[in-house]
Amino acid sequence: MLNVINKECFGFDDTEINQDEGHMFGAVEFGAYLLLDDTRIVGVSYLYKRLSEYDGQKFHLGGFGGLGILPEYRGKGYAREMTERSLHLAYEVGVDIACLFAERAATVHKLYEKFGFAYLDREAYYFDSLGAERVIDDVMIFGLCDMELAKKILRTKHKFGYGKEEGCW
Repeated sequence: MLNVINKECFGFDDTEINQDEGHMFGAVEFGAYLLLDDTRIVGVSYLYKRLSEYDGQKFHLGGFGGLGILPEYRGKGYAREMTERSLHLAYEVGVDIACLFAERAATVHKLYEKFGFAYLDREAYYFDSLGAERVIDDVMIFGLCDMELAKKILRTKHKFGYGKEEGCW
């Protein structure tokens, strides 16, 4: 059922994993929220948490990624509810900075902005499964347990990364 959501919402499934990344989102999940209609999975949000560093300060980076709702269930507030639950759990497990990728051309970033997420004005880096450094644009962050650090990250231009573990979300 998750393959159906990934195919419908993101255009790929487990059989189409990017071999350069080794995982469909390039990172190992901390957990997931599932949206069910009886016994059918109709939505998913993957949760992440890892140690990172910014300008010499260590912190826990996390949040959610891969939020997808099947088309026939959209427009009913489920994405908002899953975002709220994901952020609540991230806060409870000590995520200092929530981070996610949202293309500026897609309208979902407007939902995230309502929660307080803001775009970095620069690329973020991560490591692929081969240990090579890569960059990604359209990264948004939000201060959960450390709002001051989030403000610092947004106003300064030091290198921002997903930490030393593989992947991004």
